[in-house]
Amino acid sequence: MKQFTVLILLCFWMSNIYAQKTISAFATNEKILIDGQINESDWGKAQTIQDFTQFKPQPGVASTQQTQVKIMYDKSALYVSAICFDKAEHISNVLCERDDFNANIDNFQIILDTYNDDQNGFSFGVSSMGVQFDSKVSAQGESVELNMVWSSAVKRTENGWEVEMRIPYSAFRFPKVDVQNWGVNFYRQISRNREETTWSPIKPDLDNWLVQCGVATDIKDIEPPLRLAFMPYLSAYADHYPSNIAGQSNWLASFNGGMDIKLGLNEAFTLDMTLVPDFGQVVFDNKVLNLSPFEIQFNENRQFFTEGTELFNKSGLFYSRRIGIQSPYSVLSTNLADNEYLTNTPSSSKLFNASKLSGRTKKGLGIGVFNGITAEQESTAVNSLTGLERQIISSPLTNYNVVVLDQNLKNNSSITLTNTNVMREGIFYDANVTGLNTKLNTTDNKYFVAGRTTLSNKFFSSNTSTGYNYGLATGKQTGNFIFQGSYFEESNTYDPNDLGFNYNNNKRVAEASLSYRIFKPFWKLNQFSSTLGYSYNRLYKPNVYTSTYVNWNSFMLLKKFHASGIRMNASVTDSYDYFEPRTENMYFIRPKWLTMGAWFSSNYQKKFALDLGADYTFVTREGWKDYSFNVSPRFRLSDKMFLVYEFEQGYSINSQGYAVAFGEPLIASNTIVFGSRNLINTTNTLNFRYTITNRMGITFRMRHYRSVLSYNSFFDLNIDGTLTPNTLDGLDVNGESVYNTNFNAFTIDLVYRWVFLPGSEINIVWKNSIFSDDTYISQTYFKNLSSMFDYSPLNSFSIKVLYWLDYQSLKRKKEVIKE
Repeated sequence: MKQFTVLILLCFWMSNIYAQKTISAFATNEKILIDGQINESDWGKAQTIQDFTQFKPQPGVASTQQTQVKIMYDKSALYVSAICFDKAEHISNVLCERDDFNANIDNFQIILDTYNDDQNGFSFGVSSMGVQFDSKVSAQGESVELNMVWSSAVKRTENGWEVEMRIPYSAFRFPKVDVQNWGVNFYRQISRNREETTWSPIKPDLDNWLVQCGVATDIKDIEPPLRLAFMPYLSAYADHYPSNIAGQSNWLASFNGGMDIKLGLNEAFTLDMTLVPDFGQVVFDNKVLNLSPFEIQFNENRQFFTEGTELFNKSGLFYSRRIGIQSPYSVLSTNLADNEYLTNTPSSSKLFNASKLSGRTKKGLGIGVFNGITAEQESTAVNSLTGLERQIISSPLTNYNVVVLDQNLKNNSSITLTNTNVMREGIFYDANVTGLNTKLNTTDNKYFVAGRTTLSNKFFSSNTSTGYNYGLATGKQTGNFIFQGSYFEESNTYDPNDLGFNYNNNKRVAEASLSYRIFKPFWKLNQFSSTLGYSYNRLYKPNVYTSTYVNWNSFMLLKKFHASGIRMNASVTDSYDYFEPRTENMYFIRPKWLTMGAWFSSNYQKKFALDLGADYTFVTREGWKDYSFNVSPRFRLSDKMFLVYEFEQGYSINSQGYAVAFGEPLIASNTIVFGSRNLINTTNTLNFRYTITNRMGITFRMRHYRSVLSYNSFFDLNIDGTLTPNTLDGLDVNGESVYNTNFNAFTIDLVYRWVFLPGSEINIVWKNSIFSDDTYISQTYFKNLSSMFDYSPLNSFSIKVLYWLDYQSLKRKKEVIKE
């Protein structure tokens, strides 16, 4: 009987822990000065909430420190105050960049779900050193690229630290109704304990925080304001490149001006436009030597294409770098004749303008519309037989469009329709892709069914190429034990790469995975997870077997907050690779392999931390082996200075693959040539950050990547996928292969940033780059580094001033002057 009573009490306690909480917002007419001192009289009238609950490291346990929160509102803004109790000597003094809250930062945040749709929210936060954080929160996670203008202040006291926030209604969206009831949660991180706590408890096995919000009630008589902001900019560049041409200056200067505009069309929809944008200060890509048959996907670093694009990216059909940076080869090669290849292709084409409209209706229908126009781009075509050169249009005047319709359904479910369309001037083909995605969850969000299908079309002058894919997945997604099974099929003619990114098509994939997770501390661990996966693969056309893989990985977070993991991947059988030969209906038999790896990451809370990792691949073909390792020490030199060094070394010895030299295939006797090769990749990266104040900082990044490719022997690929040695050697008079490649990529990004007013900033940037390709593979690392500087470096110096003009702020200033 006693055990039964205890069980009843435990169930009652758990139900109360996860019951939805409420807070009443207080309407104020008092002028609230945002100074970190919670001393206005109306703060004393507002409801106080506390009782925060951990979700890390001990889910469901009360926070180790008390937090008291109040919220108020007036006609123009939401006000938040928080008292974060703690001993003064324990509060973090670490400064960081905006939106870079890490394990060393004490911070407080408010999460808003103003439409109560569990899909689209906003987060605003402040660190104990006054650094701001804001993000767009969705069911898929959060996007920190959102940068809004709002006010905050922090004050240290003998009891801890206090924060005040004023968030104008122009910084987020909410419905136009008489009484507002918003989903809300409050979050606090106590860095020294690696503790993360919330007012409304968060279940660690359910990723969507918005589903687990409490409610802010009694918000009355407010209206969504006119959201209008102008962000004009001016920039100046001075680029230095030694041309070594008589009479030609090594310097090139340019001046630019343009504007971004943000306009709220109504309470739910926002139009963003960029006119004559300038992306010259964007950091360099991490370029590598690519020997694979697939294109490399790089990160998008242009702010206009990273901020507010969650809706456009939901279906995975929008790869924004296609706009002005990374045109597919099928476009670039349109005007090439036989035996010609491209050179002197500009790294980007001019973007005339771009605009995006996004928002969500009261019934939960999200609508997104994007449009961008890029200028014509020219390249040099070189005949590989005669050496003759000619100028061609490699990318024409192009119009890019994306339309998304995303309907919220019950239980955090949704259905999404996405269409991308590319129209090009002249003889170049046009393209259109339409995708339908859905995910349906059970009432408790424990189980799900997801489906997707996509249709691609490429419109040439004489014909149309059509392709498709479809997939279905189902499984259990919450709890300690989760599982998933899926099937995916993609035709050999499916191609979304005119405005999307797809490594390869022509596949049928059946997958299954099982995972077990422990979120509460036990033994010497804080968390543990282990996942076992299986993948069976075939081609779509011809419908033939290609491979079977199994994988296992585990994750462990120790009590002292060191983390580690072990992984194993293996091919169960020989694999039949139909992509490596780059020729239809040909394949290469890859031997069975087994990869074992491990990694370790020490507690980032310490002034010195260390990341380590290593992998070794056993290959069932004599002499073939792959292995790699990485070392990354991290130094917190002071509360303002942070240094990270990363070293990576990868070896592929006697590996076999399609023979490539300087980006071009090797051809002998009209056969497909493969090579046995050694490949050594070395990457050194140095990151340094000096945060001068909570609005000013310097970042420095230097990266050197070297790839040494040396061929041992060459083979002809047979129709049965095996290799036969051939007589090609390609040796020069010194006995070294002329096909050997020594590739270097050296880049520096140095940025000084000063946010002199909210939303307004000055950026001063120095960029340096050297890219080299030669055959000097026998040089030592440091000899190679010295020789690399013999190549002409590009140095770019620039300054850019961005000024934020907000209609509501100007209106308030005008009202104050009248008073």
